[in-house]
Order: sequence, then structure tokens, then C-alpha cells
Amino acid sequence: MKSNKLYTLAILASGLMLLNSCSKKQDDLTNLPVERKDDGQAQIIDYSSISNDMVMEDRVNGVDYIINKNVEVSANLTIKPGVTVMFADGAGLQVNEEGSITAIGAVSNEIFFTSQSGKRGAWKGITILSNNNHNVLSYCKIEHGGGTNSFGTANVIVGSGANNAVVEISNCEITASYKDGIVISEGSTVKNFVANNIFTNAAYPISMNIADASSLDNNNQFSNNGKEFIRVTASNTVTKPITLKNLNESFLVSGVITAANSFTINAGSRVYMDNDAEVVIDGVEGAGYFSAVGTQSQPITISAIYNGTGVWNSIKFRSSNSNNNHIEYCTISGGGMTNQGWEGMVSVVNDNGGSSNIIIRHSSIMNSAATGIYIQSANSEYNSDITSSNTFTNCAKGDIHFE
Repeated sequence: MKSNKLYTLAILASGLMLLNSCSKKQDDLTNLPVERKDDGQAQIIDYSSISNDMVMEDRVNGVDYIINKNVEVSANLTIKPGVTVMFADGAGLQVNEEGSITAIGAVSNEIFFTSQSGKRGAWKGITILSNNNHNVLSYCKIEHGGGTNSFGTANVIVGSGANNAVVEISNCEITASYKDGIVISEGSTVKNFVANNIFTNAAYPISMNIADASSLDNNNQFSNNGKEFIRVTASNTVTKPITLKNLNESFLVSGVITAANSFTINAGSRVYMDNDAEVVIDGVEGAGYFSAVGTQSQPITISAIYNGTGVWNSIKFRSSNSNNNHIEYCTISGGGMTNQGWEGMVSVVNDNGGSSNIIIRHSSIMNSAATGIYIQSANSEYNSDITSSNTFTNCAKGDIHFE
């Protein structure tokens, strides 16, 4: 155990503690001073695969290992507390389906993953494609990844389209990525995701599938990232329940989210909509419903990522006749970007001879490039005070249109 293997990351607005060491280099994209250790006694890893179990020991009073290539791990890799692993430009660590990574540091003896050049995106990051329960990153400091990688661009990539991965991440600092801090693929799981500090990454702290967003809570810190949102997406129809909680960090919905199950937004939540984004509540192919019920003291915000109208499309109820479709104490703004026959920032349409059910009350509908609310009246049920119990501002094609 080496007490002098600490390093200075930065002085952040959140008041991070400075740690002393020596031999500074510079992160030339952020001008944050970054400590580096003496690498003169480092063991060089110049091979591209680890096929037998391996333990990385805290060998020297400096950098312990330098990885010169993208190393694929197909065995059990254990990294001991205090180890510093440095990556040459273009190198990375990829844990394949047969492998695992167990990197558990300690409060005063962290494991350090860094780049040799000290620049963002210099290395590919840690890619985990394994669902092994031994996958753990704890008390680790991971910086300057996010280089070109077919699985994602982040310091930590969890899973891929073909691999559902599992990993525990706790008490880690994930910083200075060229793009995202963490990318989590659809179907992959991050367990025990607590006490992490994800900061100063060039893009999002986390990008993930929206169906897995319910696993997040306020036990992590996010600060000074280039895009201060948790980005949520879905490439296919979401058949699992969706819940967006009231977190310290806002959500950003990107692309089209088609929900064939429940879609719940908790009171107080802030949800931003990316360019061209849309939410489809699908009652034709599934049993989708949408519940965004705020309170007077904790309203819900659903807004465009930047000020304007028509930035995003709509919240579309597609033959969803659930009694749980309920919008209350919400501010919905900046949408209405549609070229289809039905035009509304909130749209209720009945495809395939279906029916719909919706309650919208105590909400502010504003800055729509189309109508505020569009309802196909035939086969639709809605609250009789839908016009009088909501406020409408700057809806280009009218407040409510009943077809």
C-alpha cells in the first residue's frame, strides 16, 4: 500500500479534495492539472490478449503497468488496491464474454486508470462485454478515455448490442472522457451504482437505455460535464416499465421512445427533449400508458433542449385507452415539430380502430410549433375541463384541436 500514489485531479465547483503527488502533465483540452506518477519501473504489457487468470499487483512506487495495445481479457483479471495502469494512445481494456475484471481499491489507496499522454480520448476506455458477477469497479479513478471504440466512446462502456454485460460500479471517479463518462447498452446492468463522481467529461455523464433509468438514484454526483444530462434512448419498442425519477441531474430523451408498457415520470422530474425526439405511447402493439403527475410544489418539466418551438415532435398516445394516462402539474414546451396530418405537441390518435383515454389538468402547454393538444374525438375519452383547467401560450396552430 502506497500513500503517496495519490494525485491531483482538479479544483471543481463541487469542492473536491486536492490530493498531493508529483510529476505533473497537462490535460490540454481542459487545462486542469493532472498528476502523473513516475513510469520508469512500469511493467510493459505489449500483448493483445489475456487468456489466463492474471493479478495486477501494486509493484512499485509509481506507474505499475503500461498497456500499449487494446488488450482483450478472456480470463479473470484482478487488480489490487493502489495499482496505477497507464494506457498508450489507442490502447484499451476489453473484457470479453469469457472474462471478468475485479478492480477493488480502497478509500486511501485507489486504483488509477489513466493515459500516458494525459489527453482526453487518448485511450479507448474500459469495455465490459461480460455478465460475470465478478465484474467490479470500486474505488477506481478512470480518466482520459473515450477514444475511438466500436462499442462506444466513454471511459467505461458496459455491454453491446450482442452482449448483455453486468458490472458493479461504486465509489469511482470517472472524468475527462473525450465524450461520455459511462455508456450502458440496452439489456446491460450496472449494479450497486452508488457514491460515484462523474465530472468534467466532454459530453454526457451517462448514456443509457431508457428502460434501465429507474436504477439510478441521487447517490451519485454529476458536475461540469459538457452536456449536463443523463441521456436516455431506445432503439426498439420498450416492453419493460419506464420510470424517470426526480434526480439532481436532468434527463435528455433522444430519438423516438416507443413505450408498450408503463411510462412514469415522477413529481419534480426535469425531462428535456432532444432535436426530433418523440415519445409514442403504444396501445396498438402493446399496453403502453403515460403517467406524468406532478404536484403544485413539485411540477414536472418536459421541455426542448434549447429555447424555441418545434425542436422536438410530440407525446403521442396511439390508441392507448388506459385509465392511467394522466398529465397533471406539468409544463410541456418547445415541441410540435410534425409533418403528419395530426399536429400537436400532445397528440391523441386512434390507429387501427382503437380508442384512447387521457386526463390533462393543471398543466402549462406552451411554445408549440403545432397545436398544443390534438385529439381525435371519435373513440377518445378525455376530461371535460381539458380546455379550462390548463393554460396555453404561444401554440402556433391553436391551443386544442378536436378532430
